[in-house]
Amino acid sequence: MIFHVDANSFYASCEGLFRPDLRGKPIAVLSNNDGIIIALNAECKEAGFARGDAYYQKKDEMARSGVTVFSSNYTLYADISARLNMLYFRYTPDVEIYSIDESFLYFPSWDKKSLAETGSSLRERVGIEVGIPISVGIAPTKTLAKLCNKLAKKRGGVCAWAELDGDAELAHYPVGDLWGVGRSKTKLLARHGVDTALDLKRFPLHRAKECLSITGMRTVQELNEVPAIDRVERERHQNICSSKSFSRAVYDLDEIKTALSDYAQEAVKRMRAERSACRAVAVFLSTNPASETGEYYGNSATAELGEPTSFLPDIQGTALRLLEGIYRPGFRYRKVLINLIGLESEVRAQGELFVDDGTRQRNDALMTACDRINDRYGRGTIGPGSRRLVAATDRDGNRSAWVMKRDFLSPEYTTKLADVPRVR
Repeated sequence: MIFHVDANSFYASCEGLFRPDLRGKPIAVLSNNDGIIIALNAECKEAGFARGDAYYQKKDEMARSGVTVFSSNYTLYADISARLNMLYFRYTPDVEIYSIDESFLYFPSWDKKSLAETGSSLRERVGIEVGIPISVGIAPTKTLAKLCNKLAKKRGGVCAWAELDGDAELAHYPVGDLWGVGRSKTKLLARHGVDTALDLKRFPLHRAKECLSITGMRTVQELNEVPAIDRVERERHQNICSSKSFSRAVYDLDEIKTALSDYAQEAVKRMRAERSACRAVAVFLSTNPASETGEYYGNSATAELGEPTSFLPDIQGTALRLLEGIYRPGFRYRKVLINLIGLESEVRAQGELFVDDGTRQRNDALMTACDRINDRYGRGTIGPGSRRLVAATDRDGNRSAWVMKRDFLSPEYTTKLADVPRVR
């Protein structure tokens, strides 16, 4: 049996976790550079706001409605997510972490009473030990478990498929709300008379495969309680990008180099986590396409490395040389991007003939040490010197233009000693 566990309004719930004064009040979380609303709690939705709303257009209305706004605090969210999954592992050793706020838990097929009790126990335990509200959907397939989870949000937090009149529920469930059925597929299915989940359940398999490919056929099987969707294995990426828009226009090359070095270190960390190495590096630099002056400049450059590598100094040095080649003075730059291309397994990467294995081992040991230091003491604790060409903040506390705008950032309550709440 499969439990689909979803943390309700996860980002907003994390922000309210250490702010009891916000209980029952509207909360919204903004995207990078405080651009748009990416998460909000039920109270904020009831106030008339929605995901995707531009903050600059809604900020006055949000202030009048008493909405508390937060910048994205991914360090906090990732740590709370890890705590949730550690608790899930206490219930079953078979946990598939699907996203930062969703997981699939695999259990033996117990009797109905045990399933419901386990779901309620899990929900209660999470509330006590972590403080985040969750909903639990229980079903024999992942698609039905996701469906039950949506129903659970309005039915006390736990919903088991075995306790439902399955066909009656599917008859009232729009096919577009099913996991894996997008907007384009919804329109296609409508042309075949498939409007509800029950219609899709009864759709012939061969026609589902013709219209929706193998994925659609598997969804039909899952609606018929036949497990057909395997657990999602994290595939190795073919490329890894890292970039953020600057909070303000940047003119100075050293400032852009600082930003690029920061993004390169983040991209290499993600690549090393997959045990990959890259064959080439690409850098893209641009001004604001919607600049009031109308002077747009964008350019990119790519360089192939001597051998596939995950050694940050080699990758970063190449990226900085590419940046120097495409930089033009006098423009108001708003974005720089690094793309690691041609990723392959670090174990199988073919090295150069005259580079000995000892050099590679020393490089890997150095990067491993850096990764562990940054994991333990925080992102950016140690890194290349070019990350310090321009300080993130000056002596007066003014933020450099390349640093992402986060005016409403909450403390890192669980990962930074200085931010641990004090009880008086």
